[in-house]
Amino acid sequence: MPNWTKYTIAILISLLIVGSVGGIIFFNLLAKSLPEYQGYRNLQGVSSAVEVFRDNYAIPYIFANTDEDAAFALGYVHAQDRLFQMDISRRAAEGRLSEVFGKATIPYDIMFKTIGLDRTVYRDIGKLSVESRRMLEAYSNGVNAYIKEAKGKYPIEFDALGYDPYPWKPEHCLMIGKLMAWELNISWWTDIAFTDLVQKFGEQKASQILPDFPENAPTIIPSAIKNYPKEMPLSFIETDKSFREFFGFSGTHIGSNNWVVNANKSTSGKPIIANDPHLALQAPGKWYVAVIRASSWKADGVTLPGVPGIVIGKNQNISWVMTNAMLDDADFYIEHIDSTGKKYLLDGQWRDLKSTKYIIAVKDSERVELNVKETHRGPIISSIHPFRKMYPNKDREKVKLSMRWTASDFTDELSAILAINKAENWGEFTSALKSFSAPGQNFVYADKLGNIGYYCAGKLPIRSENSTTFVYDGASSANDWKGFVPFEQMPSLYNPENNFIASANNKIVKDFNYHLSNLWEPPSRIQRITELLTSKDKHSLNDFKHYQMDFVSPYAKELTDYIIGAFQNVKVNDANLRMTLELLKNWNYELNEFSQVPTIEEVFFQFLLRNTFQDEMGQSLFNEYVFMANVPYRSIMKMLKENDSPWFDNIKTQQVEKRDDIIRNSLVDALNYIEQLLGKDPQNWQWGNIHKVILKHPFHGKIGFLDNYIDIGPYSVGGDGTTIFNTEYSFIEPYNLNLGPSMRFLFDFARPEEFYIILTTGQSGNVLSKHYKDMTEMWLSGKYIKVITDENFVRNSGYKLMILK
Repeated sequence: MPNWTKYTIAILISLLIVGSVGGIIFFNLLAKSLPEYQGYRNLQGVSSAVEVFRDNYAIPYIFANTDEDAAFALGYVHAQDRLFQMDISRRAAEGRLSEVFGKATIPYDIMFKTIGLDRTVYRDIGKLSVESRRMLEAYSNGVNAYIKEAKGKYPIEFDALGYDPYPWKPEHCLMIGKLMAWELNISWWTDIAFTDLVQKFGEQKASQILPDFPENAPTIIPSAIKNYPKEMPLSFIETDKSFREFFGFSGTHIGSNNWVVNANKSTSGKPIIANDPHLALQAPGKWYVAVIRASSWKADGVTLPGVPGIVIGKNQNISWVMTNAMLDDADFYIEHIDSTGKKYLLDGQWRDLKSTKYIIAVKDSERVELNVKETHRGPIISSIHPFRKMYPNKDREKVKLSMRWTASDFTDELSAILAINKAENWGEFTSALKSFSAPGQNFVYADKLGNIGYYCAGKLPIRSENSTTFVYDGASSANDWKGFVPFEQMPSLYNPENNFIASANNKIVKDFNYHLSNLWEPPSRIQRITELLTSKDKHSLNDFKHYQMDFVSPYAKELTDYIIGAFQNVKVNDANLRMTLELLKNWNYELNEFSQVPTIEEVFFQFLLRNTFQDEMGQSLFNEYVFMANVPYRSIMKMLKENDSPWFDNIKTQQVEKRDDIIRNSLVDALNYIEQLLGKDPQNWQWGNIHKVILKHPFHGKIGFLDNYIDIGPYSVGGDGTTIFNTEYSFIEPYNLNLGPSMRFLFDFARPEEFYIILTTGQSGNVLSKHYKDMTEMWLSGKYIKVITDENFVRNSGYKLMILK
């Protein structure tokens, strides 16, 4: 039995018998891993005493004389509460998971060694500004101070896996930033999968099921695809999918909501700003709340454990929030390799491949040797073959793909974040954004003078053509990037006449000189946000709280109209079908967890997708197609509107089915499924009965009964991937959600010394801490923590005080 298995069983047994003397003793031993939040710490690395107050939710308020001391303290408290999360994240980025997890994670180490997050960081760290390097050193010293202090009483995950964390380096902070950029990158799937679909079904038929925006993409499908090899290598896609599942990065609506109103639309007479980033849900959560007061660094909001800086939040002059801009920041190329495997063809000439050898250490097994080959664009990623036995295909293995990704260039997001933390006005804010490259973000801004603004920040490649959602021919340099769009030409907005700004991963601008993306989210969320922000003249902070919890779906309204239309003049004999149509006709399109109608609509949608596509795609390709949820969301609605797609015909029947035939069949199939799952009594069909959320610990699934102690949930929840409160679930394995608001942030400039925040879990990553999940039920019910940042209030609050000196 593996050591961690024995250990976790022992933990469970101890918890079950905690009432006995032996259980109490063992529990106390485990509880030693809980950090102390008060008292004195004599540590090397701080120039003068740093005060760290902790409130009732373990949110730290850091008071330091210098910015470097504040960075040290932030590193220290991050390590206190999230050390295992930080350690596993840097291991993933470095390709070192197998040192502690064994053979199971070899594919992920191979993938990240090939992509080269660590390679890029080590190459470029010397290019950072002096201030950035100084802050990284101070932060790393803080992390290491806790690692040294806590030796012998690390969180239980380290004992379960049988290892101690190694020293933290500044490079690790940057790797975690790169890992975040990879999580938000969607081109890793689309370019290869879309090219595969065109090869399978031809240009004309594939074009009907692929998202497009013609005004920016006059050439949707490049003609050269017909000359490509018949099979695209999908092993890279399968490896990354598996990693995201393993690491808790599941979910593909990698987006968010943000909005701001100015004084003219605010009941307080000052701007009010809101943000809820949509990311994969896991335990512990993604973010960590902090308040920082130092000589020139005075900022509050959420941080990313492992990185020094307030990522989303406010300072004493401005506030900033983000959503994913969905920029197309990666391309793939079919490379022509010679028989020696050492050269590739470019413009009729053979060039040398760069080759780098790595050794991957594997726990309880032999080391793995890896040879990463690179063209001038980037690494050959099709050499990732960990799932070859699972997905055998000789034709695919012959194809060599290279990858070009903006985050593989030199980028300096840390310097941008630190400068934003200190910015005093729009000019300083936008100047800071010039250094922000990947992942591309929609930054929404407000300041104490009443100004509001928007800027799309990120490196956007300049390509020779706009048909960029497909694989390129690598033999021609004509397909290489021609540079990046100048920052000054990126979309921006300042003090608009309508007095508000909102973004929800929607199409940024109608006409633009360069290709931005064609993988925008369905417009449902931005339509609903706009509807709410234009529903009355002025809005309050409490209004914003309600808006962030909104479950009304404009997408559901459109879909329901087609269902009702398909049954007009059709005689219906089944009682439940008649009742269903009546419910749909009277529905307000709110996906409430206690309502039966969302269950009907959501299950219908699943059968609509299957009945439309699966007969021709087959199960495997269908699963590939619906993996990126925003693609079928958009394509099926386009097909419903056009009402002439041959995809509606079921090729397995003699008759030719039309749109309304498939709609009627899908609703009948949905009701049969619901009746089998929940019974024939509609009173039991509430959406929350099948739509649930579980915040999973990294050890989830290792021992079934242990999940009850390390996971958080399950909880019933409303919504879906088209509601403001985004509760996306996989179309492959519905209906438990895997992505949603990773936190909620609200700030009213009329009350400059307070903001509102809620996380999905809690500040602590320690499963034994009372702060491991003390925010979850508040997050579910729409409650917030009011964080008061006034120094006098904090000092007289009775909060726990820890002094680092």
